[in-house]
Amino acid sequence: MPVGDVFSHGWRGAFFTGRIERGTVRPGDDVEIVGFGRAGSGEVTAVESFGEGLSEAAAGDNVAVWLRGLRPEDIQRGQVVAAPGTVTQHAEFEAQAHILSEEEGGRADTLAAYGKREAQFYFRTTDVTGRVHALLQDGTDALMAVRLAGPVPMAVGQRFAIRERGRGVGSGVVTMVLD
Repeated sequence: MPVGDVFSHGWRGAFFTGRIERGTVRPGDDVEIVGFGRAGSGEVTAVESFGEGLSEAAAGDNVAVWLRGLRPEDIQRGQVVAAPGTVTQHAEFEAQAHILSEEEGGRADTLAAYGKREAQFYFRTTDVTGRVHALLQDGTDALMAVRLAGPVPMAVGQRFAIRERGRGVGSGVVTMVLD
């Protein structure tokens, strides 16, 4: 589950909101927070949806999850909460991408300039700066190797968007994790 927002509630502790991508979560579950080079763990004390307590939440549910063992400053938007050991973070990957043409609202110059410029790669609920190191382009489709400024939770098959100067210029899917 990617973290969307983090909140603190005085004596009750920290909680975060987000949409569950896969699996289930129940009060009493041990979870791990992964992302941005940090990792932490805690115990789920409550799961709520629109103010109603739940005994279990499943993939597709928008929920608030209360944690024991973590402070609000230990969690931030873009990290992922998962069962311990199921999610890893990486900074280098290969991807298959579609780069928008100028007519589609994308770049006016060639993608070869990416090796000298940085772009924002948007994964789940966060974006991170990255640089394309290797590129094979066939029209608007490309195979690329990317190095991000910092590690983010990712896996093969993970989709992402490419943004430059505040606008979308492409999208892709991770085909191989390199680190």
